[in-house]
Amino acid sequence: MRFQNFFSKIKLFNIQPNKKVNINKNVKTYLFFLVFTAFLWFALQFSKNYSKEINFSIEYIKNDAEQLIEPSSDSSISLLLEGNGFQLLRFYMFGNTLRLDPRKATIKSASEAYFTGNKMLNVFKSSLNYEGKITYASKDTLNIKYSKIVSKQIPIKIINKIGYALGYTSIKGVETPVKKIKVFGPETVLDTLKFISTKKLKLSNVNKDYEGFISLQNNKNLKQLKIEQNKIPVSIKVDKLTEGEFLLPIRILNVPIKQRVQLFPKEVTVVFGVALKDYPKLKASDFSVIVDLSEASLDSNTLSLKLNNIPKLVFNARLSEKEVQYIVIK
Repeated sequence: MRFQNFFSKIKLFNIQPNKKVNINKNVKTYLFFLVFTAFLWFALQFSKNYSKEINFSIEYIKNDAEQLIEPSSDSSISLLLEGNGFQLLRFYMFGNTLRLDPRKATIKSASEAYFTGNKMLNVFKSSLNYEGKITYASKDTLNIKYSKIVSKQIPIKIINKIGYALGYTSIKGVETPVKKIKVFGPETVLDTLKFISTKKLKLSNVNKDYEGFISLQNNKNLKQLKIEQNKIPVSIKVDKLTEGEFLLPIRILNVPIKQRVQLFPKEVTVVFGVALKDYPKLKASDFSVIVDLSEASLDSNTLSLKLNNIPKLVFNARLSEKEVQYIVIK
């Protein structure tokens, strides 16, 4: 009895793997025929002829170097294509761009050319390398407009935001030896350009001289243009600041004849920042402070002080007083 149970277990053990192998073979065979059938079905379907309207974007290539194609030129067209599925499939897989050589177009004038009729369809077919048939185009004429390329020197405007360390500044700010840049493009576009801006140069806590390069700003107008260079050199000469002050006499304007005006005080202090190297160049007579008697009010005995002359070398010039008292002596 024990031997029978033992042999029955051995027999059961031997049968199970064979069943699994058979099942795996059946699944693989089924999948093979499923894939093969699907392949045959797709091959059959794509071998049939179809008619499909496809929209193409137009890219003009190999243009004359002395001419620029205007954005107003036709930039898209829909074509009705006839062909088998394999011929049409590539337009869905690799994009719908129609690359045209404008030199093959019929010239209408110095600023205009066109494709039309059967010649246009033949050019399309050749450009697409399409073996099927083009039966229809959404436009009977494809217009190309040109602008003559000219050159012009355009001023550069440097955009910057510079933060200096405490006690430092720059007298001249951001400088560049390139004041203007040569730009090539349509005359109609160049005439609208007053300047070309740079990208913003941002620096903080600057306490020493700076040298570098800055790129020109990108905008929609520049896409139609060719610029001689895309970067320009810039530099900043940093100066150490000191604070100075002068005691200045106050000058009175518009005093009536036969009248005398007494101010209290008669002098006022002007305080200013200046580059340390420029401080010896300054003197009190470079500044002037005034009051205007014509601005006097009957309800007040004070006049506002005005700092009239300020040398270009100084920064943040300010007066120690904003007003002075006065009396009129007749």
